[in-house]
Amino acid sequence: MKRFLTMWTILAVALFIVPGLTGCGGDNSTSPKVNEYDLVTTIGDAYFNAFTTPSGQGVNATADAVYANMTDGNTANDYYILDWRGATDYAAGHIAGAVNASLTDFNAVMNAIPSGHTVLNVCYTGQTASYVTALMNMLGTEAQCLRYGMCGWTTDTAITGSRWENAVSNQYAGWLNTVTATSTETYSPPTLSTGQKDAKSILRARANANAKAGWKTISAANLYADMTGGHASDYFVICYQGQAQYDGGHVPAAVHFQPKQDMASDKLLNTIPTDKKVVVYCYTGHSAAQVVAYLSMLGYDAYSLAYGVNSLCYENSTVCSVPYTSPTNSYPVVQ
Repeated sequence: MKRFLTMWTILAVALFIVPGLTGCGGDNSTSPKVNEYDLVTTIGDAYFNAFTTPSGQGVNATADAVYANMTDGNTANDYYILDWRGATDYAAGHIAGAVNASLTDFNAVMNAIPSGHTVLNVCYTGQTASYVTALMNMLGTEAQCLRYGMCGWTTDTAITGSRWENAVSNQYAGWLNTVTATSTETYSPPTLSTGQKDAKSILRARANANAKAGWKTISAANLYADMTGGHASDYFVICYQGQAQYDGGHVPAAVHFQPKQDMASDKLLNTIPTDKKVVVYCYTGHSAAQVVAYLSMLGYDAYSLAYGVNSLCYENSTVCSVPYTSPTNSYPVVQ
């Protein structure tokens, strides 16, 4: 009987203590809080200052360089190729060895990447692939984008749909101006609340959620229509090009962010408003897609100008200093 009472006494004490411990440990008011935005910007500051893969490679790969890699006889340096196009287009023709992937399965795709290989992201035009490339590199996965996507790989219009050829335009050259715009006001940053405690876990959670939702673009026609139709105040436009290109002509009221310099928490990042649509444009849409990937992770309502200044003033060699040209080589695809 004495032993029986002792056991129940111990159990009663345990039941009294455990809730107290649980309450203390789960009390968010006493648990250390993290500023998720600040943690993610430690990654973003480093990445957009260097704009390279974790090992220091460039973030874009040309079709010529990729094909040379594929045919050099050394399988140890082969890319792990992810094709982010729709399943039907992938089936119609893709680069040998490429794995079809979907943004809605971003987390699963990341988990399936084998170690020891650089990821080559491929899409229709290079812009979606650039978006994914930024996420991967910031998460520590070595990743590059196939420049111009399948439009840079093959001349087969059944594969490319002539997307780049149909996108280049000089229609909006007269809209651009040379009036310098600055943003001196600073804003409180968005609040992130994934519940994660370290920078990469927060970024991974945000990347997975945003990739599923899909990244956002805006066409030159729609941006022009909105900004000249009484809705210019809805937008904050970032010209992510060199100083000479900005000075040569930019979207009216666009603010200049110098690549590898200004997209940082101690530079111009805090001048981006949280209550406007943030449109980023560059030469071809590749770099802008990477910036938009980052801004979206941080909680901004960010859009990439599709095809960059190639869709605005293709014939202006100063502003559009990186014009798209159709590939001279047409590399093989498989079904």
